[in-house]
Amino acid sequence: MKKTYVLATALLLGASTQAQQTIDFESFTLAADTFDNGSAGNGDFLLGTDQIRFSNVFTPNAWGGSWTGHSISNMTDATTAGFGNQYSAFTGAGHNGSSNYAVGYSSGVISCENQYQYIDSFKITNTTYAAISMRDGDAYAKQFGSPNNAAGSPDGTNGEDFYRVWVVCEDYGQTQKDSIEVLLADYRFANSADDYIVDEWINVDVQSLGFMVNKISLRMESTDNDPLNGMNTPAYYAIDDLVSSFPLGIEENELSSISVFPNPVVDKLTVKGDQGVLKITDLSGAVIINKEHNELSILDLSNFNNGVYILSVTNSSGKFTQKIVK
Repeated sequence: MKKTYVLATALLLGASTQAQQTIDFESFTLAADTFDNGSAGNGDFLLGTDQIRFSNVFTPNAWGGSWTGHSISNMTDATTAGFGNQYSAFTGAGHNGSSNYAVGYSSGVISCENQYQYIDSFKITNTTYAAISMRDGDAYAKQFGSPNNAAGSPDGTNGEDFYRVWVVCEDYGQTQKDSIEVLLADYRFANSADDYIVDEWINVDVQSLGFMVNKISLRMESTDNDPLNGMNTPAYYAIDDLVSSFPLGIEENELSSISVFPNPVVDKLTVKGDQGVLKITDLSGAVIINKEHNELSILDLSNFNNGVYILSVTNSSGKFTQKIVK
């Protein structure tokens, strides 16, 4: 099995001055081998002490209702094909054998309720429905690796199929946006023995994009498509163990005469008060500004990336520290 499933760009942004939480869905109450698809009409799922919003839209209809976004599940059926098994992860359990996880369908959105919080990473895998459909084909979707569609006609792919999830990432102000490609199946290798359908939990490192990601939108794409009805591959994924970070309340006021404004800042940041050594670092601890502060400093942050920074002023009397939001 190939181990390189996730393609991303840019450098890893460390985070040493922050608190983290992991949304593992275990606090969500479910009877064994069941799911919650939002049929109660409560809308989005809000989970965690520092709340993370998982989109859910449930639409009642004559067949019992339909949903998009996310459902919470602990279904364990990794062998039964078809739409009736749409809530099971292909792993048969959550990450590391846990019970609960989320299933995404069609157009999932995950976002932080607090603008200063950001998403670090999450685990993703196939659902049983999507994986078996790709492996074996069904009445609507092709068997991956075949040059023909589900109707038996050549589809122009020559069997070079893929199924991927685009993780579209945005910061709180929607000024920065980038995406990560996650391949959940890839049949494009010269050696067919290298072709794969993901059957384990894999990590998606959102921090690799290099900015504070407050919101992610997940969009599915496949080589198996119908000109009229769109994608034939079941548009599902399963996620678990979403890690988010929140900068610690690190403000110190040993130097109480110092004031910093405006915060959040767009371009110019003013620092007034006690003299000392002024530093601005990013959350990895890298020093971006290091200068003498003589009671008034006007700092040009217009070229800084949007995110959270740490400002400090230190002298013989003590230290002042405050987080700055750009």
